[in-house]
Formats: sequence, structure tokens, C-alpha cells
Amino acid sequence: MIDVKFLPEKLKSAQVIVVIDVLRATTTMITAIANGCEYIIPVQSVNDAKVYGKEFLVCGERNGIKPEGFDKGNSPLEYFDVEDKKIVLTTTNGTKTLKMVEGLSDKIILGAFINFSATLNVLKDYSDILFVCAGNDNEISFEDLQVAGAFVDRLFWNLSDSAKALKYMWNALKKPNFSGVHALKLKELGFERDLDFAMSMDLYNIVVEYKDGKVVKGG
Repeated sequence: MIDVKFLPEKLKSAQVIVVIDVLRATTTMITAIANGCEYIIPVQSVNDAKVYGKEFLVCGERNGIKPEGFDKGNSPLEYFDVEDKKIVLTTTNGTKTLKMVEGLSDKIILGAFINFSATLNVLKDYSDILFVCAGNDNEISFEDLQVAGAFVDRLFWNLSDSAKALKYMWNALKKPNFSGVHALKLKELGFERDLDFAMSMDLYNIVVEYKDGKVVKGG
């Protein structure tokens, strides 16, 4: 079955799990990997990130803002210069969701628009897929749902009710429309360029996976 969780709750196992936090964690991690980052270790808290040594870039956000002392925040536009770097990342929603799905599938993929077609090509080989939207502070994210809907629209078999609902939503939109609460908050914080970047389709022809505790380029 193709199923969607609007929030990371009541999770279950699946052949493939796709984690979506398009604003901005999955978009940022995909950008970093596409620009040559060796790997990313997602962690749940700011303190968890701070324990990593100097061989890592310590990165992330809380409430959209880079914590004091961190090397980078959570804007994908900060991650064009990370070739051969190792990163530890903590975000309000996305990295926590990755930790929550750990162990529920042998194949966990990061979902976003910036590498949409490459990811879709992989998903077409599977019939049991769970999309998990990270949400925004325990509320659903309009933007995450759009990404899930775009994928579901191209996966035609055995859709759950939540997947069908997002298919209809995406057919009404037909293209990314980042106008939800989270998007508006980021715009207020000065990250409007991040929204434009995250809405861009197929900037990268790679698949990004989470395995063995690390975010890496997929095979």
C-alpha cells in the first residue's frame, strides 16, 4: 500500500519510508549531499550536536534560527561549500522524524522537490511505501503534504485514504505553493529565498538515504 502520515505518529514498517521536511531539513540535507558532503549525522537536540568534535560541522536550527556557536543553520543555501565535510545536524522537526522511523524499514529515503524525479524513479520499484511528513511543531505542514501528494500522484497502486486525499490536493495545485504557516514564518525570519529554492523541481539527480545512522547518497 501507498500510505501517508501527515505527522510522525502511529508509525509502521514498510518496504520504503520517505521522510519529508521540505522546509527545510530534507531539502538542506539533500543539498549538502549533492554538493559533496561525505555524510550527515542527524541528532535530536542541540546538546547532542554540540558533543561532536572539530572534524564535524555542527549545524541546525531551533525555531528557524541557528543556535549560538553552530557553524551553519538550516538554510539549504548555506550548503554549497561542504565538499568532503562531515556534518552533524539538528532541526526542530526533520532530524527528530528521521530518528523516529529508524528501524522501521531497510530503506529510508529523504523526500523533497529538489531531487523529485530521481527519487520517484526509485519508488516506482516498490509497492509498499510510507510517506512520513515531519510537520511543524506537532502541526501538519501544508508544504510537506504537497511533496507527498506529488509523489502519490505518480504512484497509482493501492492508495490509502490519506494518500488519495493528497493526490486530489496536488491535482488541484499542480505545482508547489508554499503559503502555509511554516512558510510564512520563514518569510518573516528573512528566509524567502529558501522557499524559492525548496519549491524548485529537480535541481539534483540523486537519491539521498538514511542508513546506519547517517544520511548518505543512495545507490
